[in-house]
Formats: sequence, C-alpha cells, structure tokens
Amino acid sequence: MRRIALHSVLIAAVGALALGTVASVTVQPARAADADLLPDLGALSDLSPEELFLRASSSALQFETMREPSRELLVANHEESVPYLVTQLDTDGARERHALEDIFVRIGTPSVEPLIEAFEAERDNEETTRGLRLASYVLGRLEDPAATQPLVAARTHPDWKVRGSIAGALGRIGEQAAVPALVAMLRDGNEVVRKSAAVSIRRVAEKVEEGDFVDRELAEDAVRALSVALDDRYYSVRYGAGDALAAIGRPAGHWLEVTAKTGEIGSRLLAIRALGEIGDDEARDTLKRLLADEEWTVRAYAAQAIGRVGLDGGSRKDLERMLASDEHPFVTLMVEGALAIDEG
Repeated sequence: MRRIALHSVLIAAVGALALGTVASVTVQPARAADADLLPDLGALSDLSPEELFLRASSSALQFETMREPSRELLVANHEESVPYLVTQLDTDGARERHALEDIFVRIGTPSVEPLIEAFEAERDNEETTRGLRLASYVLGRLEDPAATQPLVAARTHPDWKVRGSIAGALGRIGEQAAVPALVAMLRDGNEVVRKSAAVSIRRVAEKVEEGDFVDRELAEDAVRALSVALDDRYYSVRYGAGDALAAIGRPAGHWLEVTAKTGEIGSRLLAIRALGEIGDDEARDTLKRLLADEEWTVRAYAAQAIGRVGLDGGSRKDLERMLASDEHPFVTLMVEGALAIDEG
C-alpha cells in the first residue's frame, strides 16, 4: 500500500511540473505500523554465532543495520564465537573473509591460539589453501610472537601463495627468530615470495631499536642474502632488498659500499639509495667518491643520496664543482636538489 501511495505522489509532482506550477510535495513520516518493518536489534543476543556471522558478513539490505551490532556481539562473546569462526576460514566469499579478519583482529589475543590450531589443521587441507592463507594473514595482523614458530614451520609449503602469506605475516609480527627462515625464503623459486621475504626482513629490522639487529651474526646472514637479492631478475625483489639493507643500517654498510662501486648498474643505484637512507658519515664518504663516477646515473644518484644524508664542507664544495662542470642535465638537476635540501 505504501509503495502505491508513493507512486501516486510522484505522478502528482510530475503533473504539476508539466503545468508549469510549483508544487510542494511533502512525504509523510513513517507511520507507527512501519516501525514493525525495522529489525529488532535486541533480539540479536539470542542468535547463535552462525546466525550472527551471517548478518555480520552479509550484503543483504535486510541485514544492513544488523551488520555492525552482530560483529560487536561476536567480539564480546568471543569464547563462544571463535570456535565457530575458525571453521569458516576456508570460505571463498570475499565479504566473509573480510568480516573474519575484522572480527578476529578486534578480538585480539584470545583469538591467537585458536587461529594457530586452525592454521596447523589447514596445512593438511589438500583441496584448498584459502583457510591457511587467511589464518596466516590474520596471525600477522595480530602481531603475536606465539605465531612465529608455527608460521616458520610451514614456510616450505608447496603453494607459493601460502609461502608468500607466511613471509608477510612473519614480517608483521617482527620477531628476530623469523629472520633465518626469511633469509632462506629470499632464495625461493617464486619472485612474490622473495619480495615478501625482503620486505619482511625490513620490517623486522625497523622494529629493533635504532634499526639494527641485536644479533650481529643474524644481521650478517641477512645482509649477505639481501646483497645477492640486489641482483635479482625482478625489480620488486631488488627494490625490497635495498630497503631492507637500509633498515638494517651500518651492519649492511660494507656490502652496500662494495656493491655501489662494483656491482651491476641496477644494483649499484639501489645500493647508493640505501647508503643515503643509512645516512652516517661513512656512507657520505662513499657517496662523495662516487660523484666522479663515469656513469651519469651513478653520479646523479650519489648527489641525491648525499642530499638525504646532509652536506659537510667537503661534499658541498664537490657538489658546487659538479654543478659548474657536469654536462648531463639530469645530474645537474639532482645536484641542485641536494644543495637546495641543505639550504632549506
């Protein structure tokens, strides 16, 4: 009946416009009877976790106002809801996966152990790896160190998507105990896994005070592997390795200096960039020597990196001489930029 009445109002409004008159159309507020059509949110507390999750993850208009209250109830009653939710990890629905991630992260620590158990159980699932990947991703989001060893133990899974997800999760957790596994994953046959491993080593290094590993031997192993990765055939891996070396800091300095001087041109430029990020006096001295390199790209990157480090008296004079003598326009542009940063 209400739909018919609204249709009549619209016809009347169109008719008035056709006659050239200005009509004021007032839509009456919902009648008391219409309130019966609204959902009873109070009744949600009587629903099972399965029924709540249906509402929490649905796109149906009838559940729109129930979506957030349902998630809040699943979080609040996590002792009852988590055992059900972990059974849904291998869902193929994007909305369901997003809802699971959101709910588990909100629950926090109480969901870690059940997720670890589900992760280990999903390793034996030969039909799909969806549950395994989602569990590893959520464990990474939770950043609980308890998940480090179970994730490390699964790092050789035959599915590269699982290995990539595990590498990413280990980086988010940020435990140094994961570094040997991540170093091994830098040699993975899949470039996505190698890139994820490099990015994750960077994340671990960034979580350690002053961007340096406490365990020096561990740092050296990572630096050697990352230095090799600077020559990877895929740029995303090379770039990730350069960022990781910069995050490790001075322990990576020697390898970066050697690469910046003698490596292939692509790895040289990434090493120069990393030295600029390290930004200490030793890095600046190496960069100053590269200002006279025969490769114009090396000179340009070295000038830019010195600008990031900050100029001392010697490097300022070197850059000013380059500005007057170097004939390559890109080099002079980078020199001007470095001098401008220092003046600013």
